[in-house]
Amino acid sequence: MGSIPDFLLKLQYPAAKVLVDFFRLIPYRIAIPLARSLGLIAWLADPFHRKVARMQMRNALGPAYRPELVRNVFMNHGDIMVDAVRYAYMDDAEIRSRIIIEGKEHLDKALATRKGIMIITGHIGNWEILSHLPRLLDIQFCVMADVRKDPRLESLVDNIRVRSGATILPPKGKALMLIRELKRGNTIGMIMDQRGKRSDKLFCDFFGMPAPTNPAPAFIAIKGDAVILPVAAIKKDSRYTVRFFEPRHAASFGDAKEGIAPLAQYMQSWVESLVRLNPDQWFWLHCRWARRSEMRRIIRKGMDFRSFVFSEADKSMKTP
Repeated sequence: MGSIPDFLLKLQYPAAKVLVDFFRLIPYRIAIPLARSLGLIAWLADPFHRKVARMQMRNALGPAYRPELVRNVFMNHGDIMVDAVRYAYMDDAEIRSRIIIEGKEHLDKALATRKGIMIITGHIGNWEILSHLPRLLDIQFCVMADVRKDPRLESLVDNIRVRSGATILPPKGKALMLIRELKRGNTIGMIMDQRGKRSDKLFCDFFGMPAPTNPAPAFIAIKGDAVILPVAAIKKDSRYTVRFFEPRHAASFGDAKEGIAPLAQYMQSWVESLVRLNPDQWFWLHCRWARRSEMRRIIRKGMDFRSFVFSEADKSMKTP
């Protein structure tokens, strides 16, 4: 690794520590506009992700696309950063005053099955807020999280995570560990809308374009005989609405082989429906349909994004 990456890695912890302490201590009414201003600076200073967001939004949203949505995406990341910190240090009463729960009957319906529950969400609104569900409702669930190489940074992040009430599982074991939790009748949480590998040959229709999709969430749900419970935390003004949606039994999509594709499509279609309602609250900075290196090439050469996406999906499906 070169000297510049090493230098940046060494800066990660002190920078994160300063930001966490700063946004934790200043008044909330100041923290949010300040963080959104940092997002605006990032929008101006990061042309690559600005172009990625614009290209993906234009092709996905069509007539619903508006140029200011790209700027709003960057600014909303300021809310995510501040609220991830502030909510961790709020007491339960204050959290309840800031979060509205809708669709609790769907949670009750899922719990009544006595089966393991897979709570699914996407990078929509503020997914970090959902880790506080044990502090709001009579449920317990676990999530799997990566471990950072810098032990100081890992300790900082872990100190925020443990305050939520959710159980954090180590990344070792991955699918088998989560399947085991489901078979025990426990609840797990998964974010399932990031790009998968083309080698998995699973493409889901996402905004009318084939998107490489990770089959693991669908596989885990089916093997664990889970009930799928979609949920999202959407911000409006200074409050979040956490909404549960109609649960679905994973087994209704088929067995572990034939059920993966339709279940994965159901998950992606659910995320799409939410994004269409809240287009500036999804993580458009992530290269969802193409790899980062490919996005750089598309931008540099002025290639047609939609044609590239369909072409690559077609080539992947034809490859033995």
